[in-house]
Amino acid sequence: MSVTDYNNNYNSPAPSEQEGSMYCAKHPTVETYLRCGKCGKPICARCRVSTPVGFRCQECANMQVIPTYAVSTDYYLKGALAGFGAAALGGILMGLFPAFEFWAALLIGIGVPEAISIATNQKRGQGLQVLGMAAVVFGFVLSRLVLQAFPFLILMGGINFPRPSNFPLVGAEPYFVSAFTLIYMALALLLTNRRLQ
Repeated sequence: MSVTDYNNNYNSPAPSEQEGSMYCAKHPTVETYLRCGKCGKPICARCRVSTPVGFRCQECANMQVIPTYAVSTDYYLKGALAGFGAAALGGILMGLFPAFEFWAALLIGIGVPEAISIATNQKRGQGLQVLGMAAVVFGFVLSRLVLQAFPFLILMGGINFPRPSNFPLVGAEPYFVSAFTLIYMALALLLTNRRLQ
């Protein structure tokens, strides 16, 4: 190849410039100069998928949900049964042993996501996070109901006598809600959220 031929080839426009502007196959009103690296279909910035071998369309990139995050309805049902069951157990223990509220909250924060994870074959995802956090809140609400149902029960940790909350919204009812209760619930929610992420 001579120097003249090389210069002519170097200065020639790119194939996309020779063809003129194209329009995205999925978005016909969006102008693009980019083609899929595999099938050659015109793709815009919204449709392109970055792969180790260049940009591809979504079909050629073969985008699939990772099996760990593919959660079907039956898995949600199994997870709900396991999560709410574990939360109920933890909530009852918290209500019967109020002096050990921190440890019961820790048990809920670890037990609920583990139960969901085992029941769903180690699945994860946003839906299971929401499910687990709802179960944690259920466990804490159940613990307050247990405290109300046994107001003078003497167990380890003292007497469960009704006392008003130190929060104005629930101050008229003996919900036993303190700042520590809310902190413990936040801890349990955080543990559940991170475990099922």
